[in-house]
Amino acid sequence: MRSSSKKKFSLQLHIISLFTILITISGISLGWYSYSQLSKNMINSGKVLLSNSSKEVVNKIHKESEHIYTMLEIVNASNLTEQTSKEGKIASLPVLSEMLIGTPSLSALFVAYPNDDFFLYRKLNSTVILKKYNAPLTSYFMMTLRQSEQTTHQFYNSEGYLLKVVEDPKYNLQIKQRPWYSNAKNSNTYTITEAYLFHASQEFGVTLAIEDKSTGAVIGADYTLDTLSKLLQEFRAYPSSQRIVVDQQEKVIAYQNTDLLLSKQGKFDTFKSLSDIHLPELNYVFEHYQGQQESILFSFNGEDWLAKIDNISSYNNLMLLQLVKTKELLSDAYSLRFQSVLITLLIILATLPIAWYFARLLTAPISGLTKDLQKIKNFDFTEKITTKTPIKEIADLISVTNSMKDTISHFQNLSASLVSKQSTKQLLSKISNECNNIPNCQGTIIILNQKEQCQIQHCSLNNLNDSENMQLKKQLETLSLSCEKLQKDAQTHIIPDEITQILNGWIDQTLSLGWQLVTMKNRSGTNIGLIAVLESQIKPLNKGKLKYAQAIASFSALSIQSQQLLADQKQLLESFILLIAGAIDSKSPYTGGHCARVPELTKMLSRAACEDQGAYHSFNLNEEQWEELHIAAWLHDCGKIITPEYVVDKATKLETIYDRLNEIRMRFELLKSEAQKTYWKGLAENGNKEQLLAQRDKRLALLDEEFEFVAQCNLGSEFMSTDKVVRLQTIANRTWTRTLNNKIGLAPHQVEKIAESTLPAQEYLLSDKSEHLVKSDNAELTEPGNKWGFRMDTPEYRFNRGELYNLSIKRGTLTPEDRFIINGHMVHTIVMLSQLPFPEHLQDIPTIAGGHHEKMDGTGYPRKIVASELPLTARMMVIADIFEALTASDRPYKEQKTLSQAITIMSFMVKEDHIDPELFKLFLTSGVYLDYAKQYLSAEQIDEVDLGLYL
Repeated sequence: MRSSSKKKFSLQLHIISLFTILITISGISLGWYSYSQLSKNMINSGKVLLSNSSKEVVNKIHKESEHIYTMLEIVNASNLTEQTSKEGKIASLPVLSEMLIGTPSLSALFVAYPNDDFFLYRKLNSTVILKKYNAPLTSYFMMTLRQSEQTTHQFYNSEGYLLKVVEDPKYNLQIKQRPWYSNAKNSNTYTITEAYLFHASQEFGVTLAIEDKSTGAVIGADYTLDTLSKLLQEFRAYPSSQRIVVDQQEKVIAYQNTDLLLSKQGKFDTFKSLSDIHLPELNYVFEHYQGQQESILFSFNGEDWLAKIDNISSYNNLMLLQLVKTKELLSDAYSLRFQSVLITLLIILATLPIAWYFARLLTAPISGLTKDLQKIKNFDFTEKITTKTPIKEIADLISVTNSMKDTISHFQNLSASLVSKQSTKQLLSKISNECNNIPNCQGTIIILNQKEQCQIQHCSLNNLNDSENMQLKKQLETLSLSCEKLQKDAQTHIIPDEITQILNGWIDQTLSLGWQLVTMKNRSGTNIGLIAVLESQIKPLNKGKLKYAQAIASFSALSIQSQQLLADQKQLLESFILLIAGAIDSKSPYTGGHCARVPELTKMLSRAACEDQGAYHSFNLNEEQWEELHIAAWLHDCGKIITPEYVVDKATKLETIYDRLNEIRMRFELLKSEAQKTYWKGLAENGNKEQLLAQRDKRLALLDEEFEFVAQCNLGSEFMSTDKVVRLQTIANRTWTRTLNNKIGLAPHQVEKIAESTLPAQEYLLSDKSEHLVKSDNAELTEPGNKWGFRMDTPEYRFNRGELYNLSIKRGTLTPEDRFIINGHMVHTIVMLSQLPFPEHLQDIPTIAGGHHEKMDGTGYPRKIVASELPLTARMMVIADIFEALTASDRPYKEQKTLSQAITIMSFMVKEDHIDPELFKLFLTSGVYLDYAKQYLSAEQIDEVDLGLYL
């Protein structure tokens, strides 16, 4: 800032002048001294008053507590805890009556026995209980006795005469759940509860209890807190005095004005909170000075107060708050002050103009500077500080503040610019531009570490344009630079010869260039590169320039590391995606490449939609949406990773991990051996050879024919009509003899399923056994109301491997259980992807990936959602998945389709409202189907397609 021409004086001279004037009017202070001393004495007297009253209140409360403890000791010493009979307990009532009458705050005495019996003797202080049990109004005491789950209430007058007995079958006091019971059981001495509302009498108080260790009974006393309020009334000394007892939750336990103590909530009285008393000064003390043991002086709403907070040790978490206005304590001091003010007023008026002038001279520029600094604090750097002052020190401060504001503003813009989303090239260019702002800087070279070599990534000389700097960078990139050597050379500030030779061709050779290498260190302290600042003289940067360059290098290192980390994370994610997809494709030799082909076809169709000027003219995907689609497409079948491949690849009806037709084959072989055995046995017994031979050949031929029929059924290539199923059941009724134990040599979980049998055992040729049934797991994923919205009919069993059950499949090779497992891969895809912490712009991946088996009409799986609820990209993947499956040449269970066959089938799906008609039209008109075919289909599959049939 340009200095003012007006002569400035030092701040010290102004302060000396001000104090000279203040000394001349120091007599004014004498009157105030008297007032302050008197005020101090009065305040001290007030503190003593509050302290003494606090001690008296606490002592009285402590004495009452000790008195109640004594009565509990008396009850404990009596045989009341050992009494089991009603008469014995009634005999103790006179003593208990005297205790209750002699202690006004004592509401009830009771004994809780270990067998859940309960004895209580209370004083009737309110009409709540009388109304509840319709007891006589002259009732003064009430005894409650629960024995053997029977409860009676007996009402007595003040003389101890029984007035009424009430049976109470609904009385259900859960003794062992009451806080006083558990506290007493867990303590070796007296316990006291927090304040609460007594259920029966609707009075507020606390319960004191102790356990009789010899009998296990708990003796207790209910102590009402209304006596605390009466006690507080006795100590009120000034009109503004306030005394109140609260707990840690700000519930008001006692107050000098009992009319304000309770509030109605529903049908019962409840504790008021401190805020309900509508004395804000009490709230203020509790919030700001809780825990302070000494007296407190504070100001509130323009008035001064004296307060004190004391903990009441006899009760859990209770505090006594006292406060009084200081003006009531200082009434005499105020009178003296008024007289002093009248006397000194003339002196103050005489000196006021001089004091005002000097105060204004000193504070006006400081106030202005404070406002400007407040703008800097709020990051407002739009205006310069223009405050003028004759004080030299303040003027210098304003000038430095202006410079500081410019520096902070510049670094704020620099940090925001460097951490903003941008390419590496843009980032390096900004770093160079900032370094070039250093005075006498001729340019910068940015060098990044590449393993053991340093690679020049950016070059910017001030006398070159962008094109020339790019050419210079290409020349420098040819150098093989050692990071270690560069660090050593940096100490001399001399540029290496190989770099100097290249630079000389681009700059004025009369300049003697030197450089300063500034390291760029990331968050872990690793050196990721160097910034070489070129200067027109061989000497190190001065301290200010070096710090500026180091600040830029620090910002730059963090930004470069962030970009590198982001790129590495994306690369790692991409590798995991490809790893998972490759693992899924590798599980089955028949579906290899499916997870790789579907993403390509999906992206081809998406690009066609982005380029379309018709129905999809407004459709477009940004970079983040392309990333989302890419990941969703590659992971669209990730649920297959837990799908057994022998189910996916099931080529015959009896195939599991192996084809069980071989077991049946051996049974037929055994029956054929039995036929041979019967023939030879007949001959040995002198049977008719020709007859036996004819029987054997007929039986062998029948077995061969039946096995051939069973084998043909196993292929699943033909529809299983009813007569075929009947014949299969007839064949199944043949029996063979098992002579070996079918439980030995098996795993324990398999043995459990096999029924006991006696050897030799007759087994059916084909059978459905209990061991063929495997219970479902993860059934909760598809049960009604599941959190993923899956709506799939779940079979009773995960696997049904019954031989007849599988061979009787009407069409194909899959049972309903097999089909559910295959379809269930979508369930697991959605569940797995939903559990991944995708960033916000990738949140729709589970929906896109998990929707490629849904249909337009809402009959697909696993959620049965309609097209309007399915993203357009998910509907694109539906088409891609179907077309890839139809044209794939690696499926064992179906023949590959030509282009025309596949498109014809898909056109039927459009008519059945299974796939999106507009997307199918785009699929054809854009030529995506043909582009895909040329890359992934064999030549014999690519035939002519008449698009006119489908458009």
